[in-house]
Amino acid sequence: MSKVPENDEETAAEASSPVAGEPAEAKAGPVRSGPSWKQIAVAAGGFAVTVAGTVVVTLVATHNSARMANAAAYAHGLLDGAKAARSGYDFDEDDDYFDEEDD
Repeated sequence: MSKVPENDEETAAEASSPVAGEPAEAKAGPVRSGPSWKQIAVAAGGFAVTVAGTVVVTLVATHNSARMANAAAYAHGLLDGAKAARSGYDFDEDDDYFDEEDD
């Protein structure tokens, strides 16, 4: 009995081999080491999105905390000014350098 190939791949491999009955060796292309450009582009894009998101979140958090700190400093300044006024501090006394020295 003759051997019947199970699929067309075996027949194609035998037909292209230099010696009948021996399977042909697959011709390998150049071996690439490392990731493809698509993988690098996806990784770089993901990194850029992550950095941009981090910067935005940091700026928002800094802005909110700076507003809170400025509001607290303003309130403390008002309270200190009120306390100084109650204790009799003369606010015009510090403006003496605008008097006759500049003329």
